[in-house]
Amino acid sequence: MPILWRYALQSYLRVFFLSVCTFILVLIVSRFKEIARFTALSGDWLKTGLYIVYQVPTILPIAIPISALLASLLLFQRLSRTFELTALRASGLSLRTVLTPLLLVAIFLSILNFSFCAEISPFCRREGKTLFYLETSENPLLLLRRHKLVKIKHAYLNMKTEDEKKTKDLVLIAYNERNQRLSLISAPELRMEGEKLLGSGFAIVSYIPSERGADSLIIENQSSMSTAAPLLSIALKKNRPRLDVNALGFKMLQSKILEGGNKEKAARVEILRRISLSLSVFSFTLLGSVFGIEQGRNPKMKNLFIALLLTLTVLMSYLLGKGLKNFPLLATLAFLLPHPLIWLSSLFQLRRISRGRA
Repeated sequence: MPILWRYALQSYLRVFFLSVCTFILVLIVSRFKEIARFTALSGDWLKTGLYIVYQVPTILPIAIPISALLASLLLFQRLSRTFELTALRASGLSLRTVLTPLLLVAIFLSILNFSFCAEISPFCRREGKTLFYLETSENPLLLLRRHKLVKIKHAYLNMKTEDEKKTKDLVLIAYNERNQRLSLISAPELRMEGEKLLGSGFAIVSYIPSERGADSLIIENQSSMSTAAPLLSIALKKNRPRLDVNALGFKMLQSKILEGGNKEKAARVEILRRISLSLSVFSFTLLGSVFGIEQGRNPKMKNLFIALLLTLTVLMSYLLGKGLKNFPLLATLAFLLPHPLIWLSSLFQLRRISRGRA
C-alpha cells in the first residue's frame, strides 16, 4: 500500500471510529431509562449486557454515513490548513489521486452498511424486543412488586414482599375499561415453585352484566390455586413485541413484495430506505472530501454552507421518504434523488478546484 494511502486512511478511519463510538454512547444514554427498566425487571446482568449489545446495530446504519462525512471533512480541512494538500499537488499528484483511497474505503463501508441495514440491524431489533419481553415475563410476583415498570394502568396494588418468590397479603383492584367496572383479587400468600404460581386463600370478586340494570356479583373463594406463572406474566404485560417492517430481513421483505397485500408498499419503501442509507456513506465521503478543501490564506465559508445544505437535503429527503410509505414512486424519488445531486455537485466543485477557480 502506498504511503499516501496509508496516511490518508489512518487519518480518516481514526476520526470515523471515534465518531461512531460517540454515536453509540449517545444511543446508550438516550435509552438509559429503557435499559434500567430491563435491568430492574430481569435482574440478570449478563442478559442486560446482551440487551445493550442488541441496541448498538440499530444506530449504526445512520451513524456510519454521518461519521464518514465528519471524517472526510475534517481530514481535508486539516490537509488544506497545514498545506499538505498543496505539497501533494505540487509534487504532481492530482486531486483525484488523493481522493482515491477514501472513495475506495467508502465503497467498502457502503457495502458494510448495507449488511447492517439489510440483516444485522433488523435481526438485533427483533432479538432485542423478544429478549425484553421474555426476560421480563417469567416471574409475575416480580412484575407485581415493580408494577410501575410494567405500566399497569388504573389499578391499586398492595402486598408484602418477602423475596422474589414469595409474597403475602396481596390486594389487587383493577379497572376493566371494556365494562367500566372494578375487579378485586386477594390472596394471603403467593409463592413461586418452578414455573408454577401457587396460592392459598385466593379470592376473586367480579360481576356479570344484567339486563335488569343491576350487576350480579361473583365471589369465588379457593383454598388453594395453581397456575402457570408465564401465562400470568403475559397477561400482566400488554406491550407484546410487534414485528414491524423495519425488523424484517431483506429476504423477508422480498417475500412480502411477492405476496402482495397491504404490506407490499411498505416493504418496497423499506428496501429503498436501506439502499439510501448504504449509498449515503459514499455520498457523504465524497461530499466531505471535496467541500472540505480550503484554498488561500483566508478560505471562504461558502463551501461549508453548501456541504451543510446538501447534507440537510439528504436528511430531509430521508425523513420525507419514510413518511411516504404508501407512495413507493414518491418515496423512490425522495430516497435516491439527493445522491446524484451530491455526486454532480462534488464533481463540479472538484473540477473548479483543479482549475483554480474555486
